[in-house]
Amino acid sequence: MSTNKQSRVQSRRVSDLPEVKRRRRLENLLYTGKRVSQLATEYRSHGLEEHIELYLLQLEVEQVLADEFPDAFEEHIGSWAEDEAAAEHRPLVTAETCSLCHAISAHRADGAEAPLAA
Repeated sequence: MSTNKQSRVQSRRVSDLPEVKRRRRLENLLYTGKRVSQLATEYRSHGLEEHIELYLLQLEVEQVLADEFPDAFEEHIGSWAEDEAAAEHRPLVTAETCSLCHAISAHRADGAEAPLAA
């Protein structure tokens, strides 16, 4: 009897594996989309040309998310747009949420002369 119970438990774990993988993929896509969006916004705010490449990557991640997880895409796309708009800042202005601003500030604190944002 105990062998049968173990078989059922193991069978259930194996059948849950595709769902676990799918959930993990969704979590990874959501994180990647948000982070790439943040980076694209920061690079754009500092006038760095790489923002175009990051924006194109952001669009690719969003398209994969829309194709594979349309409900999650619809749920998150509005907040991503709001977050992106809120994270934009003018050149030469330090923003608390900008990782590039933090890096520039840390570099200046070390006594080196850092280039300003564009």
